Amino acid sequence: MPLQNGARAAAAEAEAQGKAAAAGPRRPGAAVVVLLLLRVAALCTSAAAAALAATGGAALLGRAPFRLLLAADAIVAAYSAFEAVAAALEAAGGATLLPEPVQLWFDFGHDQGFGYMALAAAAVAARDAASCGGGGREWGSVGAGAATCARADVAVGLGFAAFAFLALAALLTGFRVACFLATGSRFTPPPSSY
Repeated sequence: MPLQNGARAAAAEAEAQGKAAAAGPRRPGAAVVVLLLLRVAALCTSAAAAALAATGGAALLGRAPFRLLLAADAIVAAYSAFEAVAAALEAAGGATLLPEPVQLWFDFGHDQGFGYMALAAAAVAARDAASCGGGGREWGSVGAGAATCARADVAVGLGFAAFAFLALAALLTGFRVACFLATGSRFTPPPSSY
């Protein structure tokens, strides 16, 4: 079976130093745990934003920006759930679901794409929610009360929080891609011993 997930780089390094190759797979470090926490946080915030937008009644669902917020945050929640499971499996076993280079680029690209989708939806909904409490003409015809305005503000805030967690995850996965390009492994190289 071919070596995968950094084992090839670890075996080549051990061979170059004249040591025997390590017996087991390399244990994932703190970066994997932080990535798991960021994915769970993105899942929670995007699911909460989608739930608030969905249960806002006709006052929110009748408005296109909040339908966009609902759709974008539901998609981000589904992606974050998948990635949280993948990160939990990686933290538990040390192996990725896909081959290492594919998994790294998949995570990096999708974190950015879905993060910017969440940002765009929250920004559009924020502009629309800003006129809610100020007696905007378009909100007055729907009968939006203070509770609806508060629900809209919280949904927008949670949408921005989902973006923030995905942006931090994209930074971490970008670091893992850079480590892979530099060393052939998603793990940071051990300190040199000379």
